[in-house]
Amino acid sequence: MAQLRNQEIICISSVDWDPIWTRKQQIMSRLDPSNRILYVEPPGTLISPLKDPSFWRKWRPWGWFAGRPRPNIFLFHPPVVLPFGNLYPLVARVNQYWLAFWLRQAVRRLGMKRPILWTYLPGTATLARLIEHKLLVYDCVDEHGAYKGLVREEAVWEQEKELLQRTDVTFVTAPGLYERRKDYAQRIYYLPNAADVAHFNKAAAPATVVPAEIERLPRPRLCFVGVIQEWVDTALLAYVARERPDWSLILIGPVAPGVRLHGLDQMPNVFLLGRKPKEALPNYLKGCDVCLNVFRPSALTANVSPLKFYEYLASGRPVVSTDMPAVREFADIVAVAKDGPGFVRAVEETLATENEARQRERLLRAREHSWEARAAFMEEKIAEALAEKERL
Repeated sequence: MAQLRNQEIICISSVDWDPIWTRKQQIMSRLDPSNRILYVEPPGTLISPLKDPSFWRKWRPWGWFAGRPRPNIFLFHPPVVLPFGNLYPLVARVNQYWLAFWLRQAVRRLGMKRPILWTYLPGTATLARLIEHKLLVYDCVDEHGAYKGLVREEAVWEQEKELLQRTDVTFVTAPGLYERRKDYAQRIYYLPNAADVAHFNKAAAPATVVPAEIERLPRPRLCFVGVIQEWVDTALLAYVARERPDWSLILIGPVAPGVRLHGLDQMPNVFLLGRKPKEALPNYLKGCDVCLNVFRPSALTANVSPLKFYEYLASGRPVVSTDMPAVREFADIVAVAKDGPGFVRAVEETLATENEARQRERLLRAREHSWEARAAFMEEKIAEALAEKERL
């Protein structure tokens, strides 16, 4: 198997390195350490703090190096950009010129020469043209034009098509993403999300201690873990809490600005515990009787590979999920429901039928979906593309 070694990589990420780890950090931290990586955090816009006050902490007009979480990984935070780039392609191109100016300076400071450019942002075709590179990789994890807010689907898709046509290797996380992009990309691979299997397996270990704040809550305990974003079906969660007031519904993760909670924060059997360190998540999952994977039906969720779902599997805990393409292949080991009443019935059946054999089956299946396996696959395909390019 070909491996990616002794390369210089610029990762144009859609999330900061901390505090919430997603596919970007998991993959970059697992590439061979001989590779030197510049991890570029996403810029805010001039108006970002008006939508989310937490952006004030990184609102600066100039770029700066933001740390070094691994000996081979350097973090760079670019300056703020103009708003409305997802509405107007001209604004997006201006932003890419601005970012390229600062990114070239960061690349020079690190002494990088013709790196691999690895992007998670669909509107970076202009940036790719302005930054000298030996290979362009695009890891598509969402239908970006389906997000709510200051986004125009047609504008995002036109920018993404331009990127796909420039890309040497493309990965996608969902079958729907593959079908829409396969005719534009020269090398495209379906590669869903995964889990830090060894870490979340700790939830099944006898020595793992359940935190007191969850251990004291009445059983059965139903848990959702992750940021509560607008695509999380909070209406369904509220329905479950109302229908079964004797169940404890535990939400572990921050609530994103503007998310409607449908009264969850007022219900006596709902417990919003906020963000917990990723190191402690197996402890909390061990105290859960059922893990909930709940997404509202939309164009976005129809084409998403839910990271938390794989982490639930790796914990060994029972899972009940809303119906979505990414989880249907796991219907033999998790319960899938199409509506509120069906979801309640699925939880009841899961609680009644859970046993050690079912847990072992989930843990076994989870081993097939590790970040180590995903990173190895990506390294192999990128190394193959590099070798082919060098032969030409």
